Amino acid sequence: MAIGAAVVMALVMGAWLYGRSSTAPDRAAADTMRLRAMLLESRTQVLDAQLSLHSANFGNAAQHLEYAKPPLAAATSALREDDQDELATKVDAALQQVMTARDLAAKLSLDANSKAGEASKLLGEVLSALPR
Repeated sequence: MAIGAAVVMALVMGAWLYGRSSTAPDRAAADTMRLRAMLLESRTQVLDAQLSLHSANFGNAAQHLEYAKPPLAAATSALREDDQDELATKVDAALQQVMTARDLAAKLSLDANSKAGEASKLLGEVLSALPR
């Protein structure tokens, strides 16, 4: 009976390990898509902020730039965990530009638009460097 239980336990463990290893590529693809979604969300917020700045709606622009910050911070962490330090540095630079643009928008400065544009450009470069 003990031998039968050990065989069943070994089969269950083997099946679990096989199932776990066969999902690794799907898990990596899902992580990449999650990262792309975070970066696209941030870039959308930055572009919305630029539109608000063109219509001189500084409050709305500052709000959009504030919403862009959390996904950028999460994306930086995810890229550093994946050992993609070069891309993480670009995302971190984009985050700095977003924070600067947000501060400038709060001061009613149109220079916020150029900072937001630089952040958008950096995010575009990171998005094109990521695998699809």
